[in-house]
Amino acid sequence: MNIALTTADSSLDSSIFCEFGQTPYLLIVDVDTMACTSIAHTCTPGFDQDLLARTVLEHQCEAVITGKLSEAAFDLLADEGVTRYLAADMSARMALEAMARRELEMIRNADGSNTCSGDHHSGPEDRH
Repeated sequence: MNIALTTADSSLDSSIFCEFGQTPYLLIVDVDTMACTSIAHTCTPGFDQDLLARTVLEHQCEAVITGKLSEAAFDLLADEGVTRYLAADMSARMALEAMARRELEMIRNADGSNTCSGDHHSGPEDRH
């Protein structure tokens, strides 16, 4: 199972970056083997955060551990069934351990609130 983490550096000891679209690195971790793929990310003016979210999807990640998500990135990930976790001020390694213990807070909405909104719970075939 692959998990994507937005990180300040390219290792598991790096801290989770506070904003998805501004992250310096996207770390893809196979939690079964702990093998890591580090993808450097340079945010340029006019950067489309959907591209970063699509990278998460291309790596078949089941979850993303990050800070704040834009509405567009949130919708793309949620629509594809990717679980979103908040883990600001934690190392990537600690965040993975907390996720395994079910201690991370889920990002339920792009605005950061805990209420559930939108139709992200049904599969694409159930939406019209």
